[in-house]
Amino acid sequence: MQELPPTPERLEKGDITSVYIEDPVSKSDQPRLSSSGAVYALQKSGTLSDAQVAAAEQWARDYETGILGARDPESSKQSGKPDHEYCMLSRIRAADRCLYIREHIGPLGEKFLIDLMVNGLSVQKISEKHGKRRERIAGAIDFCLEQLADLYADMPGKLWFNK
Repeated sequence: MQELPPTPERLEKGDITSVYIEDPVSKSDQPRLSSSGAVYALQKSGTLSDAQVAAAEQWARDYETGILGARDPESSKQSGKPDHEYCMLSRIRAADRCLYIREHIGPLGEKFLIDLMVNGLSVQKISEKHGKRRERIAGAIDFCLEQLADLYADMPGKLWFNK
């Protein structure tokens, strides 16, 4: 099933980004549009803090790089050409951070993050998917992202690296 491109009105909202995912069959990078509009809507309404949104964005980048195999945007900032060793280390560290976070927030918290940040589902769609009231899902997302911000702030240094 092919994804439909977003409408011009949707693109104007500014919450859609393009990430590159490696296709395991063709071994080439395929662009994929990603949206996390619910996070920005919750931030705009005052439900989420800037720290929670920053943590969600970092987790999404880690998940896309470490788990889904997307190209790390930071890897090309090394003198204009990607360093293959840096790319591999970046992917490994991103996967390690995702595993660390999953151990601390559990599989349900990770499902919320995937629905919100990778699949781009709205709070309403997540509530329908889990069969819970919208307000309850918004509260769970708030709590999950609060934990996520704390986890990133207190993450052990071995999960980060500098080249």
